Amino acid sequence: MATGHFILLIETDPSRTETLATQLVRLGVEPIRVANLADALQIVKSKEYSISGLLVPSEFEAKSLRKTLKSMRRRDPILPAMAYGKIPDPAQRKLLRQAGVLLSLWDGYDEGVLRFQINRLISGENQNAVRESRRAPVHAPVRIAVGGREKQGMLYSISEGGCFIETPRASMDGAQLRMNFVLEERSFEIEAVVVFANVPGNLQRPNLPLGMGVQFPDISPSMQKSIGAFIADRIESFEV
Repeated sequence: MATGHFILLIETDPSRTETLATQLVRLGVEPIRVANLADALQIVKSKEYSISGLLVPSEFEAKSLRKTLKSMRRRDPILPAMAYGKIPDPAQRKLLRQAGVLLSLWDGYDEGVLRFQINRLISGENQNAVRESRRAPVHAPVRIAVGGREKQGMLYSISEGGCFIETPRASMDGAQLRMNFVLEERSFEIEAVVVFANVPGNLQRPNLPLGMGVQFPDISPSMQKSIGAFIADRIESFEV
């Protein structure tokens, strides 16, 4: 992940967010920790920092949050927001969505989910982009056969039409490969083609780890359906 991103982290109890703040720094994100919405708004107004996103507790009073986000977005129309903490009840989730908070980071997340969600946040995904996104975070080993050789990687994210594989040994654009991996106890063997590589000195997607993005040009309908079901399951828990 590229460094130099600032995120406003609103924390009603700093002891609850100490671990999260530390994890953000490790991901190359600088959390600006504030105690309330008023302080967050003043920072956005000051333009002292280029803010990439906002992290708010899931229990926040939605009416005040909606008003503050509206004021912030007069200055930065695409400023995204993500709720963190305990999973709220359906009524509170609806209020958070109405306030303009679409992404979520519920308690119990792992490092892969955190990185995926923070990448989505700092990429500036607007409301439509988030809802139309059909990617899901994955943390599963993948065996890759390419050019008569085999290497290992880790699935980072997946869609019905392709995936991103985290590996220090990315193949060149256009390379044909065969992938083997397991999702929820189902094994997949899929032919794929590399469409871009993220390598040192040539980060085509700076918000992604080192590795390669691949497409599935000839995936079978049954496999596509299975991946789609997996994504739908996963995405539900990553959006408010």
